[in-house]
Amino acid sequence: MRRRVKFFLDTYFYFNQQEKKGIWSLIVLIVMVQLSSMLYAHFWVDNKNNLRVLSATEIVFLTEAETDSSDFDYSKSKYKNTYTYKKNYLQKFAYKTNKRDTVFTYPERKKNALLNLNEADSASLVALPKIGPVLAGRIVQYRNKLGGFHQMSQLQEVWGFKEDVLYDLEGKVFLNPQDAIAININEISLEELKRHPYFKYSLSQALVNYRKQHGNFQSLNDLRKIKLVNDSIYKLISPYCTF
Repeated sequence: MRRRVKFFLDTYFYFNQQEKKGIWSLIVLIVMVQLSSMLYAHFWVDNKNNLRVLSATEIVFLTEAETDSSDFDYSKSKYKNTYTYKKNYLQKFAYKTNKRDTVFTYPERKKNALLNLNEADSASLVALPKIGPVLAGRIVQYRNKLGGFHQMSQLQEVWGFKEDVLYDLEGKVFLNPQDAIAININEISLEELKRHPYFKYSLSQALVNYRKQHGNFQSLNDLRKIKLVNDSIYKLISPYCTF
């Protein structure tokens, strides 16, 4: 049994001369580091203990006191008998300091101004909840094609805009229908009219043909004389038509 143990130790714990020197050097280095930390804690930290008596708040009090010659006793400014001194001094100094702190008022936060949906750029729209750069770009592009939004529900016509986002925008944006640009139906050409998302080609062609056959439109009621203009289409295009 003893031979087996000896064989095991010689096999798995064998070190040559250089490895043995390295191990002993490492042990000596560890011992020196430990001794250095013990000596530092004993001789250096103990000499600084008189400064550790005060808490952070009390040090602030004493620092302010040193700037006030009428309240501070310079004979004790070397922190002799620190615990007794700070106990007596803080009772005298606390009233003035706490009284000053109790009247502190926080500055009022500025309320964010509402964003005009017909004038906002894509950078301003990105700051709104649930609107990223891509969606903001689509909103601006669709708004330019329309000539401006007439009501908030038109945002749902933008691809990728979800209905629940409308509720998140309440109190953050506003809309002025008068900012939307109206189209003069009697003067606009077919090419310009069909670019509008609500008119497109077939309705634009029908409006231009009616204008050529019957003359200029006189009122919104004349739009209903066109077969393609049903109630839903009339509701869409009437805010953008002028004569």
